Amino acid sequence: MSNSSTPSDTCLADDLSLGRKNRSRPRVKAAMHRSIARFLSEKELVFGLLDGFGSPLNVIFPENISETIERFKTVYKQRQLQGRIFYTSKPNKSLALKKQASCYDVGLDVSSHGELVKALSAGFHPSRIEATGPKNLDYLVLGAQQDILINVDNMTELQKLVELKSMLPSDRKIRILVRLDGFDGGPVKFTPQDSAFAIPCKEAPAVIEFLERHQESLDFYGFSFHFNAGDYIRRPGAIETCLELSFECMNRGLKPRALDIGGGYRIRYADDQDEWNSFVEELKSSVLGDRDSLSWNESGLGFRKEDGVLKGAPNFMEHYHANDGHEDFASVIDTPLHKFDGYSAARILSESLMELYIEPGRALLDQCGITLSRVNFTKSSILGEQLVSLDMNRTNLNSTQLKLMTDPEIVFRSDERQACEKGVMYVGNLCLTHDMIQYHKTFPDLLPQPGDAVAFINTAAYQMDFAETNVLEQRVAEKIAVVEDLNGRLRWFQDINYNPIALKLGN
Repeated sequence: MSNSSTPSDTCLADDLSLGRKNRSRPRVKAAMHRSIARFLSEKELVFGLLDGFGSPLNVIFPENISETIERFKTVYKQRQLQGRIFYTSKPNKSLALKKQASCYDVGLDVSSHGELVKALSAGFHPSRIEATGPKNLDYLVLGAQQDILINVDNMTELQKLVELKSMLPSDRKIRILVRLDGFDGGPVKFTPQDSAFAIPCKEAPAVIEFLERHQESLDFYGFSFHFNAGDYIRRPGAIETCLELSFECMNRGLKPRALDIGGGYRIRYADDQDEWNSFVEELKSSVLGDRDSLSWNESGLGFRKEDGVLKGAPNFMEHYHANDGHEDFASVIDTPLHKFDGYSAARILSESLMELYIEPGRALLDQCGITLSRVNFTKSSILGEQLVSLDMNRTNLNSTQLKLMTDPEIVFRSDERQACEKGVMYVGNLCLTHDMIQYHKTFPDLLPQPGDAVAFINTAAYQMDFAETNVLEQRVAEKIAVVEDLNGRLRWFQDINYNPIALKLGN
């Protein structure tokens, strides 16, 4: 019997291969607040703002932060906890969001001298502000002068604050927290991670002795720590250590009154778990060669094929979580603590009359902003990929560091459309070979055309302006705040001019 195939056999094999290579068009719909969906449905408003203020354009929905704050406060109330939620200004520069948050019983966490200056002008009394991060002398001086709660990062800062106290005209002490890291996991084993922040736990005895010597200068509020999103395995041990050190300080005559457990609570970017899981599986299949590539230059987005086996790990965030940020927070403080006979942090703090401080950061900005861009042109890449060029660049979305994997929403200018036969890659306006807005392929039904608007959803936290630059003299995005007035109409303001108090008064 001959091993050669007939022409019809070859065609059939090719057809089967082609079908295998293009078996699906995976999509990941973004989770979207109703206010954002309503805004995008008003085409005239979308294009009016984009035409008037240019591309890219960051649209802020400040009222959405109110809902999130209330959900976190409910967790406190249900557990009879006292303390303070700090809105973190670092993930987003919006003044409108700061002003909105200032209307609620929350504090503001700043991490630079510049952020502190803006916080004071946004309506936050100094008693509501916490200064974090590494601090230069100007930052320390202003914090001490304004009676800011200073979250100390290192021994040098502690020493400088003692020196500064003698130069202040007031008799009041400088209020401080002390940030720690390098915690022992106890029965839970994990790989230690290095950090440029905080004082190592092994140096805690020296810190306590320093605080004892300088009680006349420093008002010690307590210990703090901060972990990144999803790093839940280390939190119970950190809470236990900080509580143990707090009670030791009390026994030695100090008066710690709070525990600051930071943030790191997650955002649910994807609307549907099955869609998200399906996309990840399709991406893995593409890396193994079982379908057409889903990543730019077949990078695999962290996955790779070695000897026919899938290796590596995703270099993007997990986009679907069953719990929202406040539910993540609740699970942390409800976790039984081994060193405290299974009691939770919530119960220990409540019964000890200690306060709980948190800085949810990313989680408070959930659904608070989107990034709009105008389509410049479409073309085919050298290797045949369908490219959609946007009038923005990777710094406008921080896409190199934080890859947003949800499908953007497209607002079409006209009804004359052509079907999108294959996936598209969104690229930017920089004169660089790899200015990618998204490093993966998405599959819209209709092909975006020049002048259309593309909206990236839920970009307020660490994306829209955290890494933004005017590289090659390209635009830095304007910010517009969009809210619903007392008559149910959408109104917009330049970010700097938004005033939530005036809006409530009907102005």
